[in-house]
Amino acid sequence: MKRLIAFVLVLVCVLCLAGCQKIISASEVYSFPEPTIQITGSFYSQGQETAFAIGPEKYDPNDLSTISVISWFDGLEMTACDEPEEAEGVESYTFKVDGKDAFTYEYRGSEAYIIIDSTYYKVSNPSTPPIN
Repeated sequence: MKRLIAFVLVLVCVLCLAGCQKIISASEVYSFPEPTIQITGSFYSQGQETAFAIGPEKYDPNDLSTISVISWFDGLEMTACDEPEEAEGVESYTFKVDGKDAFTYEYRGSEAYIIIDSTYYKVSNPSTPPIN
């Protein structure tokens, strides 16, 4: 009987560990092109949309303004997840890199999600993007 209980406990532990999502780095789901010349996008909050642009329109090797966004993104840790439920007060940032759609970042304060090609990733270490 003790062996059966021990076997069941070991089986439960193994199944629990197998169900854990692996934490992945942001660079595994999106890679910025080299060089990243300009990052543009929109910030949506409380029904208002504000456009932003980081970096010059034409390549300037001395302009390093996009590095702050790239470093912020590369520092994010996430796990793949299902689409979260709708919530009020969500801030949404859409990012385009060198004119091409890159990703969306939904910031909910204590929670955040990255959306790339309709795939959702829950961010383990949420923070506001450095777009200013």
